[in-house]
Amino acid sequence: MNRPTGLLCLTLFATACGPESEIAANETGKALSNSEQKTDVSALVDPPVITFWSSTGCPNGTQVGWYTYNNTAMIMPNSSGSGWVNDEAKSLMVFRMPAGTIIRVYDSPSGAHDDDWAEIVINEYAPQLCVSSFEDPVNNAAYSLRWCRHNGLNGKVSQARMQPYAFNGSTCNGSWYQL
Repeated sequence: MNRPTGLLCLTLFATACGPESEIAANETGKALSNSEQKTDVSALVDPPVITFWSSTGCPNGTQVGWYTYNNTAMIMPNSSGSGWVNDEAKSLMVFRMPAGTIIRVYDSPSGAHDDDWAEIVINEYAPQLCVSSFEDPVNNAAYSLRWCRHNGLNGKVSQARMQPYAFNGSTCNGSWYQL
């Protein structure tokens, strides 16, 4: 047996027979059910996803882009960056999105605050959630949305960003619409 094959066998044996092969338990030491174990690994198998839609109300219209989210700060480029279609998105849906995720959509291609932009905060884990418009302020248990109005944002989104912590800067050169 050569060295790489031996290392592979050792790794497989340690994985199959190591402490991880025991029944999983929660913080109290109680064994987890199969469904609870599945939930723990589902973020790896089914990562959070964000989709953008060409009409208000989410699954209406055409899907104009989607991204998987890995719980780190990310900029989602528009079509010039081979991402979603520029100036088409009017709503978004998230799937399996963790609480505390913050999404911003901008009219400005650079994400500047001198034009329309909106901030969406996911308040609780969202297995599936529709943000039906970027221009309708919301503040409920699932999410909150505030909108900096200049001349309209729906159908004009040129950049989107998301991250698991608060953004720096929130100037509004228009009028705030929020609840």
